[in-house]
Amino acid sequence: MNNPSALMWLRRRVGSWRSERRYMFKADGDPKNYTTNFVVSHGERGNEFVVDWKGATEGTMPLVLEGDILGRGRDYFGDDAHDSKIDMIDQDTMVLWTSYGGMNYREEIRLINHDEFALRQTIGFKDDGTFGLVGQYAEFRMP
Repeated sequence: MNNPSALMWLRRRVGSWRSERRYMFKADGDPKNYTTNFVVSHGERGNEFVVDWKGATEGTMPLVLEGDILGRGRDYFGDDAHDSKIDMIDQDTMVLWTSYGGMNYREEIRLINHDEFALRQTIGFKDDGTFGLVGQYAEFRMP
């Protein structure tokens, strides 16, 4: 049984996007800025999606929504598959809880202005509870 709110939200994300990202990898470190272009497309079934991206890293990530779990065919830094627990805050905001590579992430993505923009933030902690990274993103739908 799929989560209808999450499925609708993922369908709203389909399209081409430019993401302006700012990361801090250390609590006292200098922020790093990156631009990533990505495309979200429908997969073969109604609960499947594919994300293709190019930026500091690049790749293709298949996604499968099953209930409150979003299966990811890989991560952003390697080929390890993993699952994200989904919480829908409201119809515009998805929170993903994910663990991989010795880190635990909370990622919040809010669609705004009729899905033309997205605000995104990520915080990651190492398995021992120490700070790992924080990221903030402004994402713009491309024509």
